[in-house]
Amino acid sequence: MEFFWELALPATSLGGISLAVVTFLHRCKRTIVWTPKISLRVKRKNRLHFLIPYHSFSTDLKPYKNTLFPRKSCMQTPRFLLNCRSTFASRQTACLIWFTTFSCCIAGLSVDMSPVCIGAETEAENTEKKDPTSNEGQPDLDAAIEQKLSAQSLDDYERVIDLCRRAIRKGLPEGSKDFANNLIVGTLIDRSAMLVDAIFDAPRPTPDWPRMRSFAMRDLNELVKRDPKLGIAHLMIARLQALPGGNPDEATKSANKALKFLSPDQNPVELAEAHIVQGNLLKNGPERAAHYDKAVALAPTDTRFRRTRGLFRLLRNEFGPAREDFIAALKQDPNESGVYEALGMSYMMDNELDDDERLEEAKNAFDKAIEITPDSVAPRLQRARVLAMLGEQPGAIADLDKAIEISPQKAVPLVLRARIQQQSGNLDAAANDLAKVLKDQPGNAAALELRGLMAADSEDYSAAIRDFTTIAKQDPPDPLVLGQLGMLHLAAKQPRAAIDWFGKSLNLNKTLFLSLRGRSDALISIGEHKKAARDLKAALKLHPEDSGVLNNLAWLFATSPDDDLRDATQAIELATKACEETEWKAAHIISTLAAGYAESGDFKKACKFSQKALDADAGKGGLDEQLQKELSSYEEKKPWREKQSMAEAELQDDEIPPDDLEESSEKENIGNRKKQRSSQEEPRRPFD
Repeated sequence: MEFFWELALPATSLGGISLAVVTFLHRCKRTIVWTPKISLRVKRKNRLHFLIPYHSFSTDLKPYKNTLFPRKSCMQTPRFLLNCRSTFASRQTACLIWFTTFSCCIAGLSVDMSPVCIGAETEAENTEKKDPTSNEGQPDLDAAIEQKLSAQSLDDYERVIDLCRRAIRKGLPEGSKDFANNLIVGTLIDRSAMLVDAIFDAPRPTPDWPRMRSFAMRDLNELVKRDPKLGIAHLMIARLQALPGGNPDEATKSANKALKFLSPDQNPVELAEAHIVQGNLLKNGPERAAHYDKAVALAPTDTRFRRTRGLFRLLRNEFGPAREDFIAALKQDPNESGVYEALGMSYMMDNELDDDERLEEAKNAFDKAIEITPDSVAPRLQRARVLAMLGEQPGAIADLDKAIEISPQKAVPLVLRARIQQQSGNLDAAANDLAKVLKDQPGNAAALELRGLMAADSEDYSAAIRDFTTIAKQDPPDPLVLGQLGMLHLAAKQPRAAIDWFGKSLNLNKTLFLSLRGRSDALISIGEHKKAARDLKAALKLHPEDSGVLNNLAWLFATSPDDDLRDATQAIELATKACEETEWKAAHIISTLAAGYAESGDFKKACKFSQKALDADAGKGGLDEQLQKELSSYEEKKPWREKQSMAEAELQDDEIPPDDLEESSEKENIGNRKKQRSSQEEPRRPFD
């Protein structure tokens, strides 16, 4: 009796591969080809391997009943099930499987039945193989199979492909030729996947990754030419083209093809990855969110997709939903340090939570991240921030000391330590840390900004302006930095230079509140009331409850010498709202309400609120003298009129806006500005 073995592979799909029931003989010492799709070779007793190429065929056993099973009793043999699910690439083509001795059933085949007739299709192929001129490439194909079994490197895969191509050139039967082509496809996928994994799975980018991408793209382009519907190849192309230096349009096209050809039933993880790639390529927030949602729905237990959607939500300030994703990811993999760090950020940034709760939860998450990866710098930096906000400066400094010790890039922890030292009043220590950073990185924006702010705090506006001007020259220009430069020039009593910087800022961002508000203050200080009112109205649309904007606009409506601008009704309305916003405690705002009533002709109320302003100030704000003058004017039934023209302090060369340095005509204008002086009184109140 001969043993008759049956191995049943269910309809396990790998990118469109359906593996059918495969039945083969044991102890048959020759190659048997029973369909054009399957090649089986018995190597030696009790040890055999077979290769199933990338072509789908029926999983129904009945069509093979007469050809594969000469005896009906063979149908009673139990089936082995093999789960062929693989990793990222799924190794869709040419599934190479090596089997040793399995449990088997004894079927009623006599010794004299070997060799077995497996059907007309097999006989035809065997006949074809007898022609020596059409099978000269078989030794090379056998060598390719042997090489594929042990392939572990790019060179090994190259050897497999070369042998297959050589075998095809020398000549193979049609079935073996198809098999060789499928082996090439499978090897190309394996090699591409190896390169893609090396690029994306590296802890940090390797300098050789662009060259690796080029090699992978060569293989992938050949793959999609051979099979335009190979979804996994399109997915890998999309991922590679989405990298820096790639082609975003081609990445989008490939991602769309991957979404079209990958099956949600057969390739849910790969399809989810395609949604992630497509989402990353989009700019529209809702569309991106939809792709991330689909990815999570396809593979809800995959931590990568949860993490990606969570980070997207975090950047959109959707802190609660982001936490849900991070917590779900940590349930699947509790050792993900990066996810704990992101979870900590979602707590730390969520101002909707109680301060104590959010900071403690953030600290706990960062503690866990540091416990998992004690040599990681990022969670220590974040925990230092939390500890500083909790008032635990020594703990924060200790974390930063450790971060500086272990980090090859010391600028970030040094600047953060300098900021904490500055907030603690240790200005010398802060200055020392900043000096270390700027010695190695003279253009470090964070260090220059902090040093500039420290200079401004000590009223050294020239030094502050120098540092912020250096930042402003960096590309791309930051409208917020330009606005801060405007504020520094305004504080240095250089309102016209301030207006220039505010204008540059607003050219980049027309809705930047800081610059609208700052430019209005500068315009008021030089008597440009109509222009100031225009900026204040725009600022009020952005922040309708800002007491400073409400007060300044009301003051212009009440006191401007420009008859076309004054409006008593609006002045009273705006000033009343500003008083309510400040709980009737700001003397200069109450006095604005008094000016509004004086403009309306109601001097009785004007005197009432002017006296109330005096009582609120009580000498604390240094406005008593000015407020008394206003009250006296109202008592004489005279409305208040005011138009300021602040003197322009001299600009140093390094304080001139960069564009002005390039145009000689503008230099002349600046020279004229320096000569402007005015004997008019100082502004009656400080701008808040």
